[in-house]
Amino acid sequence: MTELFTPMSRTESPSYHDIPASWRGVVREETIREFARAVRNFHPAHRREDAAHRLGYSGLVAPPTFATVFLGHLYRELLHSPRTTITAAASRVPHTAPRVLHADHVLDLARPLLAGDRLECRVHVESSRYFSDYEVLTIRSALVDGAGRAVHTGTTTVLGRVRAVTGSGGAEAFADRQQAETALPHTDDRTLCTAVDFDTLAVGDQLPVQLLEVSGADLAEYSYVTGLPSDEPSGMYEIGLATGYLTDWLGDPGAIGRLRTQVAPGVHGLRVRPGQRVRLALRGRITALDRRRRAATLTVDLRCEGRRLFGYAAVEARFR
Repeated sequence: MTELFTPMSRTESPSYHDIPASWRGVVREETIREFARAVRNFHPAHRREDAAHRLGYSGLVAPPTFATVFLGHLYRELLHSPRTTITAAASRVPHTAPRVLHADHVLDLARPLLAGDRLECRVHVESSRYFSDYEVLTIRSALVDGAGRAVHTGTTTVLGRVRAVTGSGGAEAFADRQQAETALPHTDDRTLCTAVDFDTLAVGDQLPVQLLEVSGADLAEYSYVTGLPSDEPSGMYEIGLATGYLTDWLGDPGAIGRLRTQVAPGVHGLRVRPGQRVRLALRGRITALDRRRRAATLTVDLRCEGRRLFGYAAVEARFR
């Protein structure tokens, strides 16, 4: 099996050398339903076995971002470790959260997660770099099945302030860190059941607009299922909303192969007070087509009362 993580040498990042984390778990039907309800993923294959069977799945299908249930608390453990410089800087001010200024998420899905899957979750700090008053921290993750195959892999890069700002350069440092990732091979043996005729699509086509209401109770349920505090914006909840929107249009949760988002928690992020309901608008557009692979790149715009909740969000989708 290909090595999923390459441990750093102590000279590259002594403070993170010994912070790998792993955890084993089982995908459970009720957790799938709870997660789908929280992120407003309405596809029937997330709720009913008969709907999943009609698409060729052996069991209930988890939403595309369900990996957060397994990986969320491990990410939080790493970011809140006293050995993390971003956290250490924040701890000098009582009741101050780690000062994450920008986050980039890439998630590759070889196949959807299904009820009954037994998975090992692995999280590892790949690199840490410093630029002026900022740290750029890259975390890699994987969900591995019982046969040792990676079914989901992810990379999260965060830009954090580690001391009082005396100059610029943080954004440039973050941009410099971006690099192309190799997509995870598709291992879903089913015939895709997408509801959209790929041959009729064209670059520039607009997807239907979807209006959606989200409540404080939805965020509380998401926090309960994933272990992530609802007041700690990371962009993952919003990604879940976006993939639900795309799954409704595509017709098959297994059509989503790669997600890429960028968020700035101080600028983007959904904020809903207890007892409050907010209305969201989701729009999508086709930005690229690969006729040979029968794949499309879709960008998603998610707004709350006119305010953008993503800096950038794109999904690669596969079609039958």
